[in-house]
Amino acid sequence: MVIKAAALLVGLFATSASAQDLLPRYEAAQVALDGRMLSVMGSDPAKARWSPERRGKSACALAELERLRGRPVAEAYVREVEYAIGEAHRLTRAADFGGLAARIHRNAGIRFQRDLVPITRKCGIGL
Repeated sequence: MVIKAAALLVGLFATSASAQDLLPRYEAAQVALDGRMLSVMGSDPAKARWSPERRGKSACALAELERLRGRPVAEAYVREVEYAIGEAHRLTRAADFGGLAARIHRNAGIRFQRDLVPITRKCGIGL
């Protein structure tokens, strides 16, 4: 596990510098969304914190999105995740978070087969 986490951190530093600058914003927004979902599910929202492994995989996913679709799409995706925080606070059922994720991807111009599947295969996590 430690070796795996170390390898992912090396991958984090090997990702494109421009994707790396989006990672702190993405992490903060995604932690807020995950925390809200956990809260709706009756769980502790503090459990939404990212591990080094999750951070490394997410850095890979953002870099891969930028490589596949360009910087504007990666920026749009992070913005959409940030915008979704307000909507997440209005959701009262865990099932509604799937629709929210679909809207985030649609609004950023990200498609399942073209974008998410290859990213998930390469990085071990989707967006």
